[in-house]
Amino acid sequence: MAPFTVIIIGGSVAGLTLANILERYGIEYILLEKYNAIAPQLGASIGILPYGSQVLDQLGIEEKVSSMSEHVETMQIFGPDGECLNTEHGFGQLLAELTGYKFSFLDRRELIQALYDNLRDKSKVHVSKELFKIDRLDGEVRITTKDGTIFTGDIIVGADGVHSQTRAEMWRIAESEDPSYGSKQMADSITCTYRCMFGITDCPEDIPKETGFKSYHKNRSYLCQSGREGKFYFFAFIKNRQKTVGRSVPRYTAEDERAVLDEYGEDIIRPGITFGDIYKRRRHAVLVPLQEYVLDRCFYKRAILIGDSFHKFNPLTGQGGNSAIEDAALLGDLLKEAFHKDPRPMSTTIQARFADFQKKRRPRTVLLRDGASSLQALEALESPLLQFIALRVKMSIDKLASRFAEICSPGHILRYLPEPSRKGVVARDDDIVARPRNRSLPATVGWVTIMASIVGLSLFAAKHKRLEDETGVLGDMLQLYAFMLTVAVNALWTVESYRPGFFLGPLHSSIPYILACIVVGWELILPIYFIIFICASRPRSFYYPNPRAIDIRAAEYLPTGLLITYIPPIFWALITSGGSLTAARWLFPAAHLALPMAVYLGLKLSKKDPPESNVSEFLYGNRDIPYLLKTYNAIILATTSLYVLILGQVALQFPDMGTVVMAVFSTKGAQLMVLSLVVMFLNFSSIPDYSPNGFIRSISPVDPAKLPVDLQPGDKLNVCAGYGKMTFSPIVSANTQSMFSWIGSIPGIFTGEHMFRFEEIPASGQEQSRTRFVHEETFTGLLSFLMGESFVARYVGLMEDSRKGYDGFNHDLKSWVEKESMGN
Repeated sequence: MAPFTVIIIGGSVAGLTLANILERYGIEYILLEKYNAIAPQLGASIGILPYGSQVLDQLGIEEKVSSMSEHVETMQIFGPDGECLNTEHGFGQLLAELTGYKFSFLDRRELIQALYDNLRDKSKVHVSKELFKIDRLDGEVRITTKDGTIFTGDIIVGADGVHSQTRAEMWRIAESEDPSYGSKQMADSITCTYRCMFGITDCPEDIPKETGFKSYHKNRSYLCQSGREGKFYFFAFIKNRQKTVGRSVPRYTAEDERAVLDEYGEDIIRPGITFGDIYKRRRHAVLVPLQEYVLDRCFYKRAILIGDSFHKFNPLTGQGGNSAIEDAALLGDLLKEAFHKDPRPMSTTIQARFADFQKKRRPRTVLLRDGASSLQALEALESPLLQFIALRVKMSIDKLASRFAEICSPGHILRYLPEPSRKGVVARDDDIVARPRNRSLPATVGWVTIMASIVGLSLFAAKHKRLEDETGVLGDMLQLYAFMLTVAVNALWTVESYRPGFFLGPLHSSIPYILACIVVGWELILPIYFIIFICASRPRSFYYPNPRAIDIRAAEYLPTGLLITYIPPIFWALITSGGSLTAARWLFPAAHLALPMAVYLGLKLSKKDPPESNVSEFLYGNRDIPYLLKTYNAIILATTSLYVLILGQVALQFPDMGTVVMAVFSTKGAQLMVLSLVVMFLNFSSIPDYSPNGFIRSISPVDPAKLPVDLQPGDKLNVCAGYGKMTFSPIVSANTQSMFSWIGSIPGIFTGEHMFRFEEIPASGQEQSRTRFVHEETFTGLLSFLMGESFVARYVGLMEDSRKGYDGFNHDLKSWVEKESMGN
């Protein structure tokens, strides 16, 4: 019986990457290429991003590819008149620090040739074999090429690009057998909004090496990159007059190419260089339509599509070739799993693996497609708002870091080959125990519903003002305490506005929300803010890999900003007769607006290095933590002190119960209750979303002179663990040969005891006695119900996240112990 065989159609990046993987996995394949050579010169270039490089690394050709490439170290942005909008010199180093790999450019044919050269058995690659027809997909695959050659195998993989014949044949068969498959709808989902002229030219004399640059113009943009051996890669993206779909997508001629040059040849792409200047130096150039799509379905029976035959993006972001490599890696792993269980997997098994491939790849490729489309709209200045952002908002490298981390960290690596040789600050998703995930839609809808209900409560309270003027001193105290809650909220708003994940988003600035609160009321705007926050923070990328840290220059001035903006109005309100009401009318609103302005001013005046000087350390380190802790401690101290002061003044007044009831149900009392409800539910809604990249990071004695074996009950530890790399200082409660434990607490909230212990399992029958390692944690206190086995703990997710964290830690510990025991 013939071995299980994969027929790969197309000697593309996707096809040859898959061939390399299958060869290493011991799976038979044949690869059919329509051209008479494996790597023809078509004038195309390709950018290799870190998540593509890591797969090439596993295949053993990353160093070779890197040696043929030009790294992108510096990136420049130019406006329509040639003015330099931005220059980032650390772009390449940033990617290397974040991911372990740089961004590099080379000829597409060079990468294909390297993949081909890396094959051990090249007899399985056949040139001049263009697919003509798929004859059979049931039981076995039978195909015919244009020269009449017949090939048979077990599955067929279409890696033959945007004009895929495999796709056309798969759709033809699917439509004849299952009209509900949706081929026509998928064909109409292929759209074209832009066209692109790309090519390779001789590099102009004044272009620095390892430099890429972009140029923004109305309804068009340019991307250029220096290359090795005097090469210069260019892309001109031009918006079409109308969007086309399906078969109406045009094919371009030499006349169309000349028309583009005539219309846009005078565009300045950097000072002293026009698009026409670049075109005159061309070695190869071509004008093509830019189709954009991600098909709803990428397989039928024993046929599957990968690379551009399955999805196509605007090449502006360089995702196409890298996604093709990732497709091949995932499909190779899935076939290896199926092949391992059964050397001749059944059709049901094959289709289950294909469905798994589609389920995993489609959401990611949709994000990449939409991201490329959005970036193209920005760089082509498609609207006045986008033009303002592109030309007036500086996109510094620290703001871009999280975007690249978000793209690269989910990249698939081959599970059955040695791991990539390099890692960066941002862990790959595959290395994270508590897998990042989106907040579920039901949970998001639930929290939004709660916030919307609180908005309704605010509107109800606003209609009942009868008791507003009947609460006297007690009402003033409620007003002052409500103000302190808004101080805390405003401080949090200011912090969140500096989160990299909110850059250019609806929460990028707190000032619009403060102004709305002044006009409409905090009790109404606050829940609306949190509705936006809940929706904006739903994607898993907000929590990982987007960095937690904020700009240290802003963090440094937060405590000072709180003091200088809020002490004067609070002092005035406390010492002046009727002061709280006066302050409420103008001092309090002014203080709220002053806080974000003071922090921004402090940031601009700060002498500390900006984040772009060391992006990985500033964004993924903990330098901002001391300042944030000072800010939070100041808020806690102020609100607690005022709370005690209010209770004291209320006690001195000896109000009767009727007055208290009137105050509680007054508009001021209702506003205070609404604010309290919002703050409480905000915290609960955020709890389940923080995902660590390792549960227990480190444990060390506070006293550096003490060895772990010398620790005694009462000694303190430094522990870094759990959600977002929390650091805390618990106290050792036991340290014996059979148990080590510590106790930590948040006063008044909960106390937790963490234990590592050995339990002896008595001998039973013929078995000898054994020892079990037990790792557990118990909680007591007010909010202990969030950490255990209760319904609430399960709902907010802490129990499950903790279990995953323990499992990951124990797995690492077990591996370390086994390694040590083998070494001894």
